[in-house]
Amino acid sequence: MKRITTFLHLPRLILYPLCMQEFRIISVTGAHSKVGKTTLCSILLKHLKGFGAIKFTRTSLYARIVEDPEIITQKNTDTGIMSEAGAEKVIWIQSPSEKLEDPLNIALGKMTGLKGVVVEGNSPVDYMEPDLILFIIGDDRHIKPTAIELSKKADIIIMSSPMDVEPPPLPAFVQLKQREVFRIDLVKKEGEIDKLVAHIHNIFTDLQL
Repeated sequence: MKRITTFLHLPRLILYPLCMQEFRIISVTGAHSKVGKTTLCSILLKHLKGFGAIKFTRTSLYARIVEDPEIITQKNTDTGIMSEAGAEKVIWIQSPSEKLEDPLNIALGKMTGLKGVVVEGNSPVDYMEPDLILFIIGDDRHIKPTAIELSKKADIIIMSSPMDVEPPPLPAFVQLKQREVFRIDLVKKEGEIDKLVAHIHNIFTDLQL
């Protein structure tokens, strides 16, 4: 039986495991579409054992959760890439941004027992409190207007550009906040990946102290 939950109306719910002190949430966000969010998620999931993943896709009307393995693990799909990267569980949320809160909380609740979750998409940040927000900026350095505020909130900036080319400078408003910046070619999956993963592990270790 296909496991798809469709939402017509739900009361305000807080279902994800807030009581789990070591449950970590990483938000992977970006300057615009096709900037490499799924690729970065797959890199993180390869190195963060025991993590699940949530993929958000914006829709115009309906909201639903998809967790049927036959759909989730399809080849050459974003959820399939996350599964192949090593995610313990992958859930796909399809929802209008303004109706995202309930399905997101339910999806997070389904991650109980895992060490944490990697959440792809800009909109989910508005409805949860992630431990880390990663923001990807492509080599065009373009940031869509709706993502500017999110870029300012990010804990880590990922500069996605070829490693053999000197990257253009980051936008001035991104440089205003002091935070770690890592350069990774998300097309070739090379660059400062080990440094990024080590930095994330160090942050999570500090959070446990």
